[in-house]
Formats: sequence, C-alpha cells, structure tokens
Amino acid sequence: MISERVIPGQAGNEVSHPVVLLAVLLGMLLVAGLFGAADLSAQTASKKANAPMEKRIGDLEKDVMRLQRQADLFNLDALPDNLTLCGKKVPIYRGDVRERFEREFFQLLENKGLLTIVIKRYYKYLPLISEEIERMGVPSDLIYLAVTESYLNPRAVSRANAAGMWQFIKETGKREGLLVNDNIDERFNVKKATRSALTHLKRLNAEFNDWLLAMSGYNAGPGRVREAIENQATRDFFDMYLPEETERYIFRVLALKEIVANRERYGIRIDDKDLYRPVILSEVTIEVSREFHSYILAKAMDGPYRTFRINNLHLKRYNLPKGVYRVNVPVEKKDMFIRRMKGYDYIEVR
Repeated sequence: MISERVIPGQAGNEVSHPVVLLAVLLGMLLVAGLFGAADLSAQTASKKANAPMEKRIGDLEKDVMRLQRQADLFNLDALPDNLTLCGKKVPIYRGDVRERFEREFFQLLENKGLLTIVIKRYYKYLPLISEEIERMGVPSDLIYLAVTESYLNPRAVSRANAAGMWQFIKETGKREGLLVNDNIDERFNVKKATRSALTHLKRLNAEFNDWLLAMSGYNAGPGRVREAIENQATRDFFDMYLPEETERYIFRVLALKEIVANRERYGIRIDDKDLYRPVILSEVTIEVSREFHSYILAKAMDGPYRTFRINNLHLKRYNLPKGVYRVNVPVEKKDMFIRRMKGYDYIEVR
C-alpha cells in the first residue's frame, strides 16, 4: 500500500505544486518566444544557430502540456462523476464517499512509476485471469482485487505471510483447496490460486448477496461483515462502519480500476508495443512414481529454468518426491511438453 504522507510547506523559493510549476514554465516559454522573435527580426543568427532555441521552445511546450495535465488532477471537476464496481453504482455525489475515493485515488497518482508497472502487468495477466473469471461466471471487475492485493506480483509475500498474487494466508488457502506443504505451495500457482480466490469470493457473495461485501469479507474475514450487518441495521457497504483498512481496501480497488481503465486521462501514456507479453498457460497434470529433479520439466519446455520457475512458483524445491503435480506450460509448448514427458517411464501424463 502507498502510505499517506503530509506534503511539507514550501521553503524559500522551492516550487513543488504543478500549478506553480506550470506558471513558471509559461513565463519561461514567453521569454524564450520573445528572444526567438527578436533573433528572427534581427536576422543576425544563422538557421543552424536558431535550431537549439527552437528545440528548447518545443521542449518547454511539452513540459507545459505535461504539467497542465498534472494540474488538472487537482481540479475536482476532472474527477469522474460516474463510477461502478461489480455492477454496483458508487454514490460518488456523496461528500463522504468522494472523500474516501479521493484519498486512495490521489495517493496512487503520486507514484506514476509504480502505476506504469501495474498497468503493464495488468495486460500481461489479463488473459489468464479473465479466462477463469469467464469460466466461473463472476464479475470481470474482480481482477482489480488481485491488482490491489499484490500489484499483480505472483511472488508477493506480506508481513503477515499472505502469499501469491491473491495474497492467501495459509489457512484460507488450504480451506479453498490449495496444497501447501514443504514441497508445494499452490498459493503461488497463478492459475490455481485465481480459481480458488474466485471460488472464495463467489461463496462470500452467495452469503452476502453483494460483491462489495464479498470483497470486504475477503479482506477482513466474513465474521467482521456479519457483525456489522447484525449491529448496524444496514447491508450497504457505503453506510457501514468497518475496519479502516477494509473501508480503504474497497476504495483502493475502485481507484485502481478507474486509473487502469482510463490511464491516458490521468497522464499515464504507454504505447502498445511497450506492454508486457501476455501470459497464456495450459495446466498439465503429471504423476511421478519416484523422486525427480525439476529441471527435467524446464528442459521439456525447451526454455531456461527461470522461465519454468516463474510460471511454476508453487514447485518449491529442485528435487521433488513422487506424487501428482500440476505444471503450468506456455500454451504454445504444451504438445511438445506432453510428448517429452511421455518419454520418461516413471512419469504418467494425466
């Protein structure tokens, strides 16, 4: 989470606010333009000598446009008036709701470097997560819960030892069918963990009949949501008093959805060619009758060991005991992998 900070007051001649910087650059641009005009009217400088000045003016114009976009973010009229999450309309017209949204929204926009990485990861994992979302018939917005939980880092581990892209704690992961032992930790298996997270959310929604409450239960535990319903005479998330982290959690999901879906509006420009290559994996189940080295799996995929491990973070050791394993294989290499696995007499492909 990007923590809150107090913006210090200006000291001396320090200029930090985008609006102030915009005014300064406009002044510089005006001065540069006047000097450029004087040079042209005097006709004493050569065409070659004028080129650096023209470039500087052009650079200043670009800076002015960039800072204008940043300054617009502090104009509340630039914020969206229409927000939905999992099909539910957000009452952004309410002063308290708008304040809670802006708290997360503006803090996220302070770190555009991080947001750039998050957006690139979003398109990297979108096909994989969307496939599971469609298969289970749940709202597409649930992908933003994973964005919020881990910034879509499949290796993420929290201080509370929640693990993987969906940040399962060990007990919840096991309860949702994830295998966690000394050799395997399926909380790091992106495909399997996504399936388990959506199953868990679907179960919570069946209980609360509200996806925002389901997400609140995912964060705080369903017991806290039940307690709030029983004691506060409401089932509306926006009227509930919940732990602060949980209240912020839903608005962070909402803010990340708005920024990812409308990145150019908020000054984050990424060319399509700069997006990360989408991860599209097939799951192959194998049964191994004796101990084996995991390198043979990487070799069967005809790629470096690191690529194999990144796609199979749940396989924790080099040497794995006999047993049944789910292996994630790049879809274009699935047939080759199965063919090569069948070449080992102690491995059965299911």
